[in-house]
Amino acid sequence: MKDKQELELFRFKIIEPFLKKKKKLKEIENEENISYATLKRWVNAYKKNGIIGLEKKAREDKNSFRNIDERDLDRIKEVCRTSDETNITLLYDRCKEMFSENFTISYATFYRIVNNIDEFFNKTTNKYLEQIKKENQCYLVFDIPLYILVDSLFSSKKIVPRLLIMLDTASLQPVNFAIDMYSANFYSLLGFIREGILKASLKGGKFILPKEILVASKNINNKKILKEIYNRLGVKISEHYTENTEVHKFIEFIKKDIEEFYRKHNYELSFLELAEFLSIYIYLERKEYAFSINYNTVNRLKYIRELDIFLQLISRKVNDSKVRVKNFQYISSDFKELNGKDVSIKFSPINPNIIYLFLQNTYLGLANISTLFLKED
Repeated sequence: MKDKQELELFRFKIIEPFLKKKKKLKEIENEENISYATLKRWVNAYKKNGIIGLEKKAREDKNSFRNIDERDLDRIKEVCRTSDETNITLLYDRCKEMFSENFTISYATFYRIVNNIDEFFNKTTNKYLEQIKKENQCYLVFDIPLYILVDSLFSSKKIVPRLLIMLDTASLQPVNFAIDMYSANFYSLLGFIREGILKASLKGGKFILPKEILVASKNINNKKILKEIYNRLGVKISEHYTENTEVHKFIEFIKKDIEEFYRKHNYELSFLELAEFLSIYIYLERKEYAFSINYNTVNRLKYIRELDIFLQLISRKVNDSKVRVKNFQYISSDFKELNGKDVSIKFSPINPNIIYLFLQNTYLGLANISTLFLKED
């Protein structure tokens, strides 16, 4: 029985020739003895969610409102799609008026229904985005699957990377990018967002927080943490897939040019080669963002601890002046006095080079990945 990562890579390698337009699905069907319908489902899942979409998942149905009559649900959706009104309260009043005494749905339920209608959410969000003219007020974040295999930094295995990219809504120019070596998850997206906020703040010479961050990924799904971020920092983070044609063109150009770069390297590419190519490509017109963050320097900034909420939190025991996190060993001068003690660790999955150490909520410092890192299990 294949584990999750093996299964994802196994399925990706089967559909890879189709994604690169080398073979048709019918050919792969005959060669692999896998039905056309299954192959098509894998392709669609990969295009929508990247390699994580190729794992075996339980069925989801987020738009289920079992206590609502199907006819009423369809009527509400139709009103929201066809109306120019974007105020939910006014839409609720309109539906009550249209459907008269037959309309018995509470406002709370109506609100949930409307906010699960993708077309309505895109309509209201796009209207809001058109009004944004000031930089660093709103960011768009994209989690983009790449149709390539790359040599990993930390093992002999090849990986299917994902491109994370952040655009400023006011200019549609890139603020930050990262290559996710694993399946993108909630905390890798938050870590990436944290890095983007840091870059904008360092460039501006002051702490700059956006009002809103719209993320094109279903992995931005921990409502409790997102609410805590909003309550503490006033930054609203939500799932959103923009309909802006210029943004979609930009992303398609990136994907095609990456595939061309991959082809020119005879389908053999290292992580560092891909990172260097993307750094030049993405920051071509905005070189002021083409810098790497010096975390030793950044950690002296007063506001840096406010951004710890974007990091993943775990607990580890210090042994032999080292700790292990996600199959890597970390060393720090602070560990000598902590042997045998449990410490809290905060980290970003997209940047495994450093972790942050805390003891009883007191920040101790950062630890660096050991040069003798552990191989992946």
